[in-house]
Amino acid sequence: MASRKDYTYQIKGNKLSLLERDQTSGTGLNYVYAGTDGDGVMDGTTSGSISLTSPIESVTDGIEIEYAYSPNYRINDIEDKSTNITGYDESDGLLKFTGSGLSTDAAITYIVVEGSGKWNGLHKIKTLNASYWIVETKYNGAAVTESGVIAYTDISPLVDESSEIDISSYLSKALVYYVKAKVAEDAMNIEAKEYMMREFRKMVEKHESGKIAGSRGVMTGPHSIR
Repeated sequence: MASRKDYTYQIKGNKLSLLERDQTSGTGLNYVYAGTDGDGVMDGTTSGSISLTSPIESVTDGIEIEYAYSPNYRINDIEDKSTNITGYDESDGLLKFTGSGLSTDAAITYIVVEGSGKWNGLHKIKTLNASYWIVETKYNGAAVTESGVIAYTDISPLVDESSEIDISSYLSKALVYYVKAKVAEDAMNIEAKEYMMREFRKMVEKHESGKIAGSRGVMTGPHSIR
């Protein structure tokens, strides 16, 4: 019989890490979260002889994690990207991505970086050059060499009310009810505000229930035909 494995996860910013409950009384797996560095990690998370550790065993049967993260941008085309960034440096207190053969297309106004040890996420372009990109992100430090960095260049950020938000149908309806509730609250119409908030919560619950896998059943009423 296969031994039982219990998993959990933790979120730090937009990063998700998978943890396993170590059922052994020793050090168990390859890394135990312990220490007091204040980085927001579950330091010293234990319960008796059980610790949350970083798993190293292969999971042959699969683990499914559904993680919803809503970024403040949309990547329009994942094929529009650059893999020529080789590191980063400082330029007058701003972050400068260095490389070779970088695009100087004026249409690139934002980039989304992946694979960097420190600078993953959205950045606004300040200067485009074939050997460097300067972005409007503060940085004061030494030059660092990196590899495997990807910068997506066809980006639509959320900047004002005209920006399009990628949300589901249920959440879009919920958002309308929420705005109406706030308008009613400002007008001191508490009855309308409470009604709109009930409808808002109802739509959010429908959205969340759509994520639950499995069969659904409907109970027949007491006066229905049997």
